[in-house]
Amino acid sequence: MIQIKNKRDSVKKIKELKLNNFPEDVFSTSDLVSIEKFFKKYSAEEYCMRTTSKAKGQFFFVKDFQECKALLSKFKDEVTICVSYNPYKEDIVLVGDIKVSRMSSGDIVDIVARTDPEATQRNIYDDPEYNYHASLDDDKVWKIPGFSKIMNYIVEHELYDMIIEFIVYDIKVGINKENVVIVEIRTDY
Repeated sequence: MIQIKNKRDSVKKIKELKLNNFPEDVFSTSDLVSIEKFFKKYSAEEYCMRTTSKAKGQFFFVKDFQECKALLSKFKDEVTICVSYNPYKEDIVLVGDIKVSRMSSGDIVDIVARTDPEATQRNIYDDPEYNYHASLDDDKVWKIPGFSKIMNYIVEHELYDMIIEFIVYDIKVGINKENVVIVEIRTDY
Protein backbone atom coordinates (compact mmCIF):
# COMPACT_ATOMS: atom_id res chain seq x y z
CA MET A 1 0.00 0.00 0.00
CA ILE A 2 1.17 3.53 -0.78
CA GLN A 3 2.27 5.59 2.24
CA ILE A 4 2.31 9.37 1.89
CA LYS A 5 3.50 11.05 5.08
CA ASN A 6 3.90 14.68 3.96
CA LYS A 7 3.82 17.14 1.07
CA ARG A 8 7.26 16.00 -0.10
CA ASP A 9 5.97 12.41 -0.44
CA SER A 10 2.87 13.66 -2.24
CA VAL A 11 4.85 15.68 -4.80
CA LYS A 12 7.14 12.70 -5.40
CA LYS A 13 4.25 10.23 -5.82
CA ILE A 14 2.31 12.56 -8.15
CA LYS A 15 5.39 12.79 -10.39
CA GLU A 16 6.06 9.05 -10.16
CA LEU A 17 2.49 8.22 -11.20
CA LYS A 18 2.59 10.93 -13.91
CA LEU A 19 -0.62 12.49 -12.58
CA ASN A 20 -1.77 15.80 -14.02
CA ASN A 21 -0.86 18.75 -11.82
CA PHE A 22 0.47 22.26 -12.04
CA PRO A 23 4.29 22.35 -11.98
CA GLU A 24 5.46 21.87 -8.40
CA ASP A 25 8.59 20.90 -6.52
CA VAL A 26 10.10 20.80 -3.04
CA PHE A 27 13.23 22.86 -2.37
CA SER A 28 15.68 23.46 0.42
CA THR A 29 15.12 27.05 1.52
CA SER A 30 18.83 27.68 0.98
CA ASP A 31 18.87 26.38 -2.63
CA LEU A 32 18.30 29.71 -4.39
CA VAL A 33 19.79 28.45 -7.66
CA SER A 34 17.23 25.63 -8.04
CA ILE A 35 14.36 27.85 -6.92
CA GLU A 36 15.28 30.50 -9.48
CA LYS A 37 15.55 27.80 -12.20
CA PHE A 38 12.00 26.69 -11.34
CA PHE A 39 10.70 30.24 -11.83
CA LYS A 40 12.53 30.53 -15.16
CA LYS A 41 11.36 27.13 -16.38
CA TYR A 42 7.69 27.65 -15.44
CA SER A 43 6.80 31.20 -16.35
CA ALA A 44 3.41 32.03 -14.79
CA GLU A 45 1.27 34.88 -13.50
CA GLU A 46 1.39 33.59 -9.94
CA TYR A 47 3.03 30.93 -7.79
CA CYS A 48 2.28 29.36 -4.38
CA MET A 49 4.72 28.69 -1.57
CA ARG A 50 3.82 26.35 1.29
CA THR A 51 5.23 24.23 4.08
CA THR A 52 6.09 20.62 3.35
CA SER A 53 5.52 19.09 6.78
CA LYS A 54 1.88 19.70 7.70
CA ALA A 55 -1.55 20.39 6.27
CA LYS A 56 -2.74 24.00 6.39
CA GLY A 57 0.76 25.29 7.19
CA GLN A 58 2.37 28.51 5.94
CA PHE A 59 1.02 29.51 2.53
CA PHE A 60 1.81 32.51 0.32
CA PHE A 61 1.09 33.65 -3.23
CA VAL A 62 3.99 35.33 -5.02
CA LYS A 63 4.45 36.84 -8.47
CA ASP A 64 8.15 36.14 -9.06
CA PHE A 65 11.43 34.83 -7.72
CA GLN A 66 12.22 38.05 -5.85
CA GLU A 67 8.95 37.91 -3.86
CA CYS A 68 9.61 34.23 -3.15
CA LYS A 69 13.16 34.90 -2.00
CA ALA A 70 11.90 37.55 0.45
CA LEU A 71 9.54 35.00 2.07
CA LEU A 72 11.89 32.01 2.33
CA SER A 73 12.80 32.92 5.92
CA LYS A 74 9.18 32.10 6.91
CA PHE A 75 9.92 28.41 6.19
CA LYS A 76 12.13 26.18 8.31
CA ASP A 77 14.21 23.94 6.00
CA GLU A 78 12.05 23.19 2.98
CA VAL A 79 9.42 24.88 0.88
CA THR A 80 7.04 23.65 -1.80
CA ILE A 81 6.67 25.96 -4.78
CA CYS A 82 4.07 25.47 -7.48
CA VAL A 83 2.40 27.34 -10.29
CA SER A 84 -0.86 28.79 -8.95
CA TYR A 85 -4.22 27.75 -10.35
CA ASN A 86 -5.74 31.18 -9.57
CA PRO A 87 -5.54 32.35 -13.22
CA TYR A 88 -7.92 29.46 -14.13
CA LYS A 89 -10.51 30.07 -11.39
CA GLU A 90 -13.32 30.91 -13.83
CA ASP A 91 -12.86 27.50 -15.47
CA ILE A 92 -13.38 25.47 -12.27
CA VAL A 93 -16.15 22.86 -12.30
CA LEU A 94 -15.41 21.21 -8.93
CA VAL A 95 -12.82 21.56 -6.14
CA GLY A 96 -12.59 18.98 -3.40
CA ASP A 97 -11.17 16.09 -1.46
CA ILE A 98 -12.25 12.58 -2.35
CA LYS A 99 -11.48 9.10 -1.10
CA VAL A 100 -12.78 5.99 -2.80
CA SER A 101 -12.45 2.98 -0.51
CA ARG A 102 -12.49 -0.50 -2.00
CA MET A 103 -14.75 -2.65 0.17
CA SER A 104 -15.91 -6.24 -0.26
CA SER A 105 -19.50 -4.97 -0.03
CA GLY A 106 -18.92 -2.31 -2.72
CA ASP A 107 -16.90 0.87 -3.17
CA ILE A 108 -17.54 3.74 -0.74
CA VAL A 109 -16.89 7.37 -1.62
CA ASP A 110 -16.18 10.19 0.79
CA ILE A 111 -16.26 13.58 -0.90
CA VAL A 112 -16.22 17.16 0.31
CA ALA A 113 -16.43 19.64 -2.56
CA ARG A 114 -17.64 22.95 -3.92
CA THR A 115 -18.36 24.25 -7.42
CA ASP A 116 -17.79 27.99 -6.94
CA PRO A 117 -14.65 29.67 -8.35
CA GLU A 118 -13.57 30.83 -4.87
CA ALA A 119 -13.34 27.23 -3.62
CA THR A 120 -9.90 26.00 -2.52
CA GLN A 121 -8.58 22.99 -0.66
CA ARG A 122 -8.22 25.35 2.31
CA ASN A 123 -11.88 26.42 2.44
CA ILE A 124 -13.97 23.51 1.16
CA TYR A 125 -14.52 22.21 4.68
CA ASP A 126 -15.74 25.59 5.95
CA ASP A 127 -18.85 25.63 3.80
CA PRO A 128 -19.04 22.48 1.64
CA GLU A 129 -21.61 22.35 -1.12
CA TYR A 130 -21.27 18.55 -1.18
CA ASN A 131 -20.30 16.46 1.84
CA TYR A 132 -21.13 12.81 1.25
CA HIS A 133 -20.20 9.43 2.64
CA ALA A 134 -22.01 7.10 0.25
CA SER A 135 -21.90 3.99 -1.85
CA LEU A 136 -20.49 4.55 -5.30
CA ASP A 137 -23.83 3.18 -6.53
CA ASP A 138 -25.70 6.11 -4.93
CA ASP A 139 -27.17 8.39 -7.62
CA LYS A 140 -26.56 11.55 -5.55
CA VAL A 141 -22.78 11.39 -6.02
CA TRP A 142 -23.14 11.06 -9.79
CA LYS A 143 -25.23 14.24 -9.87
CA ILE A 144 -22.29 16.32 -8.58
CA PRO A 145 -20.91 18.38 -11.49
CA GLY A 146 -17.52 16.98 -12.53
CA PHE A 147 -17.87 13.84 -10.39
CA SER A 148 -17.72 11.48 -13.37
CA LYS A 149 -14.46 13.12 -14.51
CA ILE A 150 -12.73 12.71 -11.14
CA MET A 151 -14.05 9.14 -10.81
CA ASN A 152 -12.80 8.23 -14.28
CA TYR A 153 -9.40 9.65 -13.29
CA ILE A 154 -9.34 7.63 -10.06
CA VAL A 155 -10.22 4.43 -11.93
CA GLU A 156 -7.74 5.09 -14.75
CA HIS A 157 -4.86 5.72 -12.32
CA GLU A 158 -6.02 3.28 -9.59
CA LEU A 159 -6.06 5.97 -6.90
CA TYR A 160 -8.10 4.02 -4.37
CA ASP A 161 -7.89 4.16 -0.58
CA MET A 162 -6.18 7.55 -0.39
CA ILE A 163 -7.38 11.12 0.01
CA ILE A 164 -7.07 13.02 -3.23
CA GLU A 165 -7.16 16.81 -3.37
CA PHE A 166 -8.41 17.60 -6.86
CA ILE A 167 -9.78 20.24 -9.19
CA VAL A 168 -11.97 19.51 -12.20
CA TYR A 169 -11.90 22.14 -14.96
CA ASP A 170 -13.99 22.67 -18.07
CA ILE A 171 -10.74 23.28 -19.99
CA LYS A 172 -7.55 21.25 -20.24
CA VAL A 173 -4.79 22.56 -17.95
CA GLY A 174 -1.71 21.36 -16.09
CA ILE A 175 1.38 19.47 -17.14
CA ASN A 176 -0.60 16.78 -19.03
CA LYS A 177 -3.28 19.17 -20.36
CA GLU A 178 -6.23 17.32 -18.81
CA ASN A 179 -9.53 18.37 -17.20
CA VAL A 180 -8.55 16.92 -13.81
CA VAL A 181 -5.68 18.33 -11.75
CA ILE A 182 -4.36 16.43 -8.74
CA VAL A 183 -3.25 18.93 -6.10
CA GLU A 184 -2.16 16.46 -3.45
CA ILE A 185 -2.56 12.83 -2.38
CA ARG A 186 -2.51 11.80 1.27
CA THR A 187 -2.60 8.69 3.39
CA ASP A 188 -1.00 9.61 6.72
CA TYR A 189 -1.25 13.33 7.39
